Amino acid sequence: MFVVELERALLQKRIDLAVHSLKDLPTAQPSGLRLLVAGQREDARDVLITRQAPSPDTMPPARVGTCSLRRTAQIRALFPQAEILPLRGNVDTRLRKLEAGDYDAIVLAAAGLHRMGVSDALAARLTYLSFEQVLPAPGQGALGLELRDEPELLAMLAPLNDRATQATTSAERMFMRRLGAGCYLPVAAYSTIEAGDLALIGLVTSLDGREQVRVSRRVPWTARSSVESAERLGIDLAEQALAQGADRIIAALEVLREEQQHV
Repeated sequence: MFVVELERALLQKRIDLAVHSLKDLPTAQPSGLRLLVAGQREDARDVLITRQAPSPDTMPPARVGTCSLRRTAQIRALFPQAEILPLRGNVDTRLRKLEAGDYDAIVLAAAGLHRMGVSDALAARLTYLSFEQVLPAPGQGALGLELRDEPELLAMLAPLNDRATQATTSAERMFMRRLGAGCYLPVAAYSTIEAGDLALIGLVTSLDGREQVRVSRRVPWTARSSVESAERLGIDLAEQALAQGADRIIAALEVLREEQQHV
């Protein structure tokens, strides 16, 4: 609802620019709005923050807090015995709930902790989760600038655009868009540019983490490659995931979601 309110303010010209965590934005903008990805990407990994410094006696944690279905599904696969508890609020609120003893550990985005300057103070209790352990949300760690589709605004903000980050996050977001998956489904993706290739990894998982479709693909990437090529990679990888059973997982999740809405 916060995104919708900011987009309404843009269209009504009450503001000229909205700054978002890119992972929180829908994969398509309303008519009349444009999206630029600003600056280089922060660390896209998720982190596990424990109430006490990890030890053989405290790992794996018994009670883990997160409100993300994507994280829930992957944490369940990583720590099958853990109890996953709902956790809401901004970063400060979530950290306070951890300190109060409501959880043994919580999962947050590394980027948020880094941007707030609190990661050093928490270093003894932080465990960075590798992309093999927990794949991030599409666009995680990147900042999205949403603005009206006006030549003056676009020209003014164009120097802030980071071409590499725009390409990688576009591939991730198009993967999610082609799957028809919103934030309520456990879908993850991460893309990099390395050794002259644009590489993309995608994941669709059941809520219990037991059924997963993990796919990857890469295409050549040069200084002349276009964002459209990155988007095509995302679409192609989504098609591959669907052919390997992701459609069945998504259909089951949709049925479950509809049942919950009628409870």
